[in-house]
Amino acid sequence: MLPAPLYGFALGVLFAWMARHDIARGAQAALAGRSLAIVALYAVLVFGPACAYFLVLEPDWAGAYLFDAGRRARLVSVAGTLLALVSVPAGFLAAVPATRARRATTVLRLGAVSALLAVASTLALVPRLSVRATYAEYHGDFGTEAVSASPLGWGLFWIALVLGLATAYVSRVLGESAR
Repeated sequence: MLPAPLYGFALGVLFAWMARHDIARGAQAALAGRSLAIVALYAVLVFGPACAYFLVLEPDWAGAYLFDAGRRARLVSVAGTLLALVSVPAGFLAAVPATRARRATTVLRLGAVSALLAVASTLALVPRLSVRATYAEYHGDFGTEAVSASPLGWGLFWIALVLGLATAYVSRVLGESAR
């Protein structure tokens, strides 16, 4: 989905704030921290595959029917997955200096901008994302079906459930690192 990197960046910022005690007392280099390793594992094992699922199985839908993914499907799938995958640790690393300095407003601003852009772009794309079709079907206005009545709807449900549970778990683990 197009706004996935924005959501990933916001999640990285959230994870940095949750790990603020570990970051404040931890190694000077964020790359050496246990928290970054947890965030990177989350990105590789949960967030990246969740994004890849839609980019591989429903490339036209994942691109919101803005371009025909037919010939470029592999390139778009790989590039989109890599961008989404890198966005979580990038958000974490971007928030580390402000988190280490305990500047909560800077961290909040960093995460809020990304999250608001992600939500705004998702809301703008809702009419397109509520339909399951190919690029040709969507623009030709034939053969479309509601996402909620399709296998894509079930995929969205399960991916959202897994992402929510994994995000809550990682947040809890990062929050407990202070104890």
